[in-house]
Parts: sequence; structure tokens; C-alpha cells
Amino acid sequence: MCGIVGSISFGGGFILNHENIVRAASFLAFRGPDDSDEIFIESKNANVSLAHKRLSIIDLSQGGHQPMESPSKNSMIVFNGEIYNYKSIKEELEKESFQFRSNSDTEVILNAFECWGLPQTLKKLDGMFAFALFDKTSNSLFLARDRFGKKPLYYWLGGQSLVFSSDIRSFENIKGIDLSLDLHSLGYYFAELATPESHTIWKEVKKVKPGHYLEFSNNGVKNYDSYWSLDYSYNCKLNASEIVEHVEELLALSVRKRLVADVNVAALLSGGIDSSLVVAKMAQQSSSRIKTYSVGFEEDKFNELPYAKTVSQKFNTDHTEIILTPFDLPQINSIVSEFGEPFADSSMLPTYLISKEVSKLEKVVLGGDGGDELFGGYDSYYFAYYYDKFQRLKSFNWLFKFLKSIYPSYRTDLLYRLALQTEKKDSTLLDRELSFKEDELRSLYDEKTFWLSLAREHELIWNEFAQYSRNNLINTLAASLHTRLVNDYLVKVDRASMYASLEMRTPFLDKDLAMFASTLKPNQLMRPMGPKTILKEIAKKYFPEDFINRNKMGFRAPIGEWFKNELQGTLKDVIIGGKQDLIPLNYNFIENLIQEHKMGKVNHEHKIWSLYVFHLWAQAR
Repeated sequence: MCGIVGSISFGGGFILNHENIVRAASFLAFRGPDDSDEIFIESKNANVSLAHKRLSIIDLSQGGHQPMESPSKNSMIVFNGEIYNYKSIKEELEKESFQFRSNSDTEVILNAFECWGLPQTLKKLDGMFAFALFDKTSNSLFLARDRFGKKPLYYWLGGQSLVFSSDIRSFENIKGIDLSLDLHSLGYYFAELATPESHTIWKEVKKVKPGHYLEFSNNGVKNYDSYWSLDYSYNCKLNASEIVEHVEELLALSVRKRLVADVNVAALLSGGIDSSLVVAKMAQQSSSRIKTYSVGFEEDKFNELPYAKTVSQKFNTDHTEIILTPFDLPQINSIVSEFGEPFADSSMLPTYLISKEVSKLEKVVLGGDGGDELFGGYDSYYFAYYYDKFQRLKSFNWLFKFLKSIYPSYRTDLLYRLALQTEKKDSTLLDRELSFKEDELRSLYDEKTFWLSLAREHELIWNEFAQYSRNNLINTLAASLHTRLVNDYLVKVDRASMYASLEMRTPFLDKDLAMFASTLKPNQLMRPMGPKTILKEIAKKYFPEDFINRNKMGFRAPIGEWFKNELQGTLKDVIIGGKQDLIPLNYNFIENLIQEHKMGKVNHEHKIWSLYVFHLWAQAR
């Protein structure tokens, strides 16, 4: 795993000269501590700068050094990621008479590009990646990002120049690049704790979308296209037991792919079903005892260590537990800074802590991310499933609201919430309601672009998938890959692990497993065991019922308690004592939120944490 940065400009010299590219690449230091280099190319009026920071995982020798030139000398690449099927692609290319000087997956991409072109190459690649490839024959620079957006890739366009980087901070100190706050992204951040899929906190900097590539030439952006997407046809013909068996086979194959490395591969074990199944498949396919790592908290309600220990004992892993206590201010500041943009998923803290500890002994770990999004693991997915069935009863909304008032229970509350949903747009099924709602955003800063950002972003993404399916569960699953997964969970995992120079691999986000999951019907996903039925059925082979059917705890830090106690003084110093002029927020409204939280009237922990992170970020600009 690595970090990349570079530029291309036509007729105007190098926009990233040696001094600029060294500074831009300095933000990638933790991504690639093992090796680094930069190169400058002048070709047909194109001035290209490429820099690379390397974390050595495959081909630890200098054979994997980057920037890398193809054997033909017609193309050059900087690559961040891992290609799990590079050996089979290499065999294909050798049959086509292509020569190789290394055992690296990077060289495979170069030769594949020269053999088949980029679109066909991207369809063949199985892995997680972001790369920039300069083709001397067409005088074009290509940017490409993996199917799910596991690896980051930012870019800036200005006239006949393009700058790209793995880290958004690279753009802040480059001569000729002026940045301004994007109110759409900021409003979305305060609602969803992260910036949206293709936008960033800066108007002028964008993200390459997952499963997309971009071609930039003398005439500007020549192509910006998708090379892969899930079809969600839900046409699976297998019966229930066959589905469970096939998913387990695909998961085992996915884990096997991700054990490919020239270093040891360990596992992060939360104690949840997803990471536990990953560990089960690792143990079944490993010839030696695997290593597992778990993080817990002093507060019992956030602690899943006993469940992780159950899994460790079941599969006889070499297990390490790490206890998280309230962070000190320097730690929080450094972690927030490393994300580059405002990012307020509090589980960034334990994710970094465990990554830091694990990286002392390991370079690669497997995790359980993606299982919920593919197999309907969240309550919001279950809600969408019942909402489809409820539609024919919406004429009885008045009755369900009445029942809720006289007979409060889980069932009447569900019916009441379903009744309320019929009065909203379907796209609001994507809203997680973790932080500020629309009326609260308006109180925070009354500017339409700001407080309407969540509704506009989610409606745009929802409509993209609604044209293929009228089923709300399927639409919610499909669109969630482009909201909560790519904006929040994958950003958290990538930044926190890379800050610790640790590579995190995600077996559930495998293209073959995802393609099969997208063919499943709503009833196949949700019956008979509710959310994540299929994975629960697999888990029944290994774990007791009370392990499988417990309440979902999630993975986050107890920041609400910390802000009432250990970090209370720090909170006011940063937010109230550190007002900034990037945007004139309503500080009377903010002070009232803090006071309500402190007195225990309302739990505003996500709102306050998002404000805290934003102010730390803004004050560093």
C-alpha cells in the first residue's frame, strides 16, 4: 500500500516542480515509509511530474520501485494498492510475449495497459487500487480508482493542467491552486459526518468516483467513465440453503485472494459476525496459527472483547486485546489532521489505535467491512424492506399514529415510523440521522446550499439507482455503497490504518461476492432471520445462538461520556474559544447544544463531535 501524487500540464512548465512535489508528497509519508522517489517527464509539450511513497507488500525488492516505467518505455505509472489476481494476468501477458523485470503487481498493470488498453485492463483487475498512468504514445494521463473506492484519489483541474494525490492536503500549498470552502460538502458533513462521494471540502478539488477512470490530454478531460457497476437484477434462482453455501464458498475464495502477500497477514477481530467469519475462513485456509487483534473500552456498553475472545478460542488464534481509554488532546489533533478533510465518525479513534498497535508487528490485516452493505445488516435496511410491504396500508396512517400514542411498543413504533416515511421522499431512506437534521442545519448556518445539501445529494444518488429497480430495499442497498460506505466507512479504515502504515484488506468487498449479492431478492436477504440472514446462517455453523442474535453494538468511541467528563474543558476551548472565519456559524445555537448535552437533557454527541472536528480542522488552515 502506498501514496501517489503528481501532475500534468501542457505548454506551461511543471506545475509540480521538485520543491512543490516534495512538499505535496510529504503528506503521504505514513502511507509509504519503505521507499520513495519522484520523476519528471517532458513529452510532446506535456510536462509530467510523478511521485510515490511505498509500503512494501508484494515484491519487497527494488523490482517494485516506483514511479515505474514499462519495459517498452511507452508508459509510466504510480500505483497505490494491491492486485490479488496479478499472477494469473501475468501468465496471460506472457503468452502475448510481454516481458517482466519484476514480480510486482505494478508492472502487470503497465503491460496489461499496453496490451489491452485501460478499460479492458480495469475489468480484469481484482483488488483495491488508485493509480495514475502516463501514456507517452497518446500524450495522456489516466487516473483510475477501484470498484468500491477503497483507496482515495483526489484531483484538481485548472486550464491545461491536472494535479492528483492520495491526500487532499497536497493541494493546499501548491502555487497556482487557490481553494475555497464548498458549502454543499460542509453541510453534508455536518449531517453525515463525512463529505460526499465526488465532492470534497474544497470546491476546486474532486474525487475520482469508485469504479471510474479519467483521461486527461491536451484538450482537457477526454473521458470520465465508469468501468464497473452492480446490476441489482435480483434474479437469483438458488434456494435458501444453496445461497448460504454459495456465499460461504465465495467468502472463502475472497479471503484466499487476500492472503496473497510477501509478508504475514493477520486479522482485526471486532467480535461481530462479519469479522468473525473472516477469521473462520482464514483459520481454515492457513497452515499456521493466525494472529488476531481486538480493541475494547473501559465502558462495558461499548465493549465486545468477550465475543472476540470466543472467536479466538474457537479457532485457536494468537490473540491480542487492546483497551482504549480517553484520548489526550495531541492524539486527537493528529488523527483529525491526518484525514485531511473534516471527518467525524468517532470510530476513527479506536480504528487508529488498534492499527497503530498492530502495525508494530504486522503490515497487512483483514477486516469485516462491507458485509452489512451487501447483505442488509443495518436496521435501516430492515426498515426499507418493511416499507415496501407497508405501502399498500398507507391509507391507514392515522390509525398507526393513534396506536402509537395509546399503546407504545416496538411494533407500534415501527408502524408509526413507516407511516411517517410515506410522507417523505424515498431518498430519505439513505439518511442515517446521526447528526444535524435539516432544520438544525438551518439553525447552524442559514444558507440554502448548506442546509439542503443532504437532501440534494441523496436524491441525486437515489434517482441514479431508482431507474433500475422500484424496490426500496434494493435501492437503499445499492445507493448506500455510494453514501455511507465510500464516504464514511472506507475513508475511516483507509486513513486510520494508513496513518499507522498498516494495510487493511476487506474480503466482503470482493467483486465476485458483491456481484452475487446484487442478484438476491429482498426475501432472500431478510428471511427468516431478519437483517443479514445469509451471514447469520453461515455463522450458525461455528457460533452459538446468543453470539449470533445479540444486539448490534457498532464500533465507536464513547465520546459522549468523554465530553461530559475528561474532555469537557478541551471541548469549549476548541469550539467556543476557537471561533473561525471560514464560515459564520451560529455560536449561540452551538453553546445551547453543548449545555443540553452536559446537563444530560439530550445526547448531542455526534453533533458536538462534528463541530469539534471541524474547528480543529479549520483552525489548522
